[in-house]
Amino acid sequence: MWQRQKALTRLHDELNALALFDRVHDYTEEHDLANNRAHELRQIRRTQILAEIKELSTSKVGFRIRARISSAILLLGAGGYATLHYLLK
Repeated sequence: MWQRQKALTRLHDELNALALFDRVHDYTEEHDLANNRAHELRQIRRTQILAEIKELSTSKVGFRIRARISSAILLLGAGGYATLHYLLK
């Protein structure tokens, strides 16, 4: 869980850095071929980062659902055991 949070933080930092470079690109009046290509590559990387963030966020939700289900099963099992113990006593 901690590694997922570190990965999300790293991805958000990279996204902020890309936004900074895009702002510099937007304020620059002269755009040569290299600057335009770098801007295109940043847009591709931005799309990849957003996909990674979405994947990490949905897996986090799946982890919480699995934790809730296993907790419910554990509680039902403990309740069943207590009921059987009381009835057979």
